[in-house]
Amino acid sequence: MAPGALDGKVAIVTGGASGIGRATVRALAEQGAAVAVLDLDERGATRVVDELASSDQAGAAFGIDLSDSEAIGPTVERVVERFGRVDVLVNSAGTRGVRDPEKGRAGLFDLDVETWDFVQAVNLRAPFLVTQAVARHMVDRGEGGRIVNVSSSAAFQARFCSMHYAASKAGLGSFTRTAAADLGRHGITVNAVAPGTTRTPMLQDSVSDEELDRRVKKGPLSNLLGEVAEPEDIAGVIVFLCLPTSRHITGQTVQASAGFIV
Repeated sequence: MAPGALDGKVAIVTGGASGIGRATVRALAEQGAAVAVLDLDERGATRVVDELASSDQAGAAFGIDLSDSEAIGPTVERVVERFGRVDVLVNSAGTRGVRDPEKGRAGLFDLDVETWDFVQAVNLRAPFLVTQAVARHMVDRGEGGRIVNVSSSAAFQARFCSMHYAASKAGLGSFTRTAAADLGRHGITVNAVAPGTTRTPMLQDSVSDEELDRRVKKGPLSNLLGEVAEPEDIAGVIVFLCLPTSRHITGQTVQASAGFIV
């Protein structure tokens, strides 16, 4: 991807303070986009923006709790006021809703309603509300746009995944297709990227790097390449879907799991 393909464009990345979101912020900025970094960790988002500034790339940090539905519309408006437009949206923020690794893969009879609702709020309801707010702006402006949702290979699994997390990501896939149908006539594409095992802080909180490397090489979570993805690997796929060259791709979920899901 030649730098500059997104010169003059403005992007929003949720969950942009770390992991895949942070890598996506940097990759979009390298393409020339100014990036609004939305994250619960406002200090982390500010650090990412400072990194952009050190490379003469534009950005701004916005603290937001995506489980708070009332905060989403006003935050999108703040981004529009700051930059004047939004051309790209990447819904990257995600959660398993628990800090305790032992509960991360809670089964049917172990899950509680609070955890279920929180995960659906962040992983599914928030992308709907952010997309709704951003898409209204895109439609009114009449210049099209790109929306990419970060799903997961868990959406396609039955075992060895978190039930509440998998359900939220499966719902995100359906939302991607139906939103693409609604927005296509406005020149707005909507796609999803489904990573497999990726070296992100969310996963590293509960699994060591050594265990991740072991999992992808042998056993039920192994992939065809025998590799753990880095956040930059996934960001590259996301950014491709934001470029002019991908304009005829919409309503799709791109598997970026090194062949774990085939």
